[in-house]
Amino acid sequence: MLDPVMERRAPVLVLIGLISVISTLNWMHDFGGWMMTPVKVVDAWEAASNGDFSRETLAPLATSLTSGFLHQDGGHLGGNMLFLWLFGVVVAELCGWRWMLAAFLITVVGGTIGQIMLNPDSTIQCLGASGGVMGMEGFYFGLAFLHPRPDSHVWPLARPVSSGQLAAAGVVGIALDFMGLMGPPSNIGHGAHIGGFVAGMLLSTLANQFVPRYEER
Repeated sequence: MLDPVMERRAPVLVLIGLISVISTLNWMHDFGGWMMTPVKVVDAWEAASNGDFSRETLAPLATSLTSGFLHQDGGHLGGNMLFLWLFGVVVAELCGWRWMLAAFLITVVGGTIGQIMLNPDSTIQCLGASGGVMGMEGFYFGLAFLHPRPDSHVWPLARPVSSGQLAAAGVVGIALDFMGLMGPPSNIGHGAHIGGFVAGMLLSTLANQFVPRYEER
């Protein structure tokens, strides 16, 4: 039987395991249809707005979510899963696994929207959970900004870290993305990172209405 700490963290491990399995299967069998192409999603959204809900329309829209479960290689997967573990654990412990899962799924879509807003005519396929990871950071930042939260102690943090310090890490990350937008082109989805972070912050304002303040527990 799991101890209480691992029981609270188990859903994060399950999500990480699911993403890792799907990414590995993609490397073996090529789930190319799961990747998101901005121009295809824009065209599909326009078709759906006109009442077309055929499979050809819904499939590109679904990639707004499915692309978050695919990764380019082991390094891409490992980096995203490390930060998903760190911020996923603190969100799950503060709000419960349902909010953690909702935050990930909703902010993956938010990341897709951010990337599309940055370049709606792009034909470059996009993949990765970065939007959801940054969304989890934005979600935690919103919670920590609204009310004091307990210090977090989760591997690989060497010691308990205050909510202000952990939230600041998310701010540094999003600041680097804004700087990246002004730099030379790269294969990093800065729009997805920013879109996910903003979606996470917005969602945290809703969660804050249902999650008791730390000092009230």
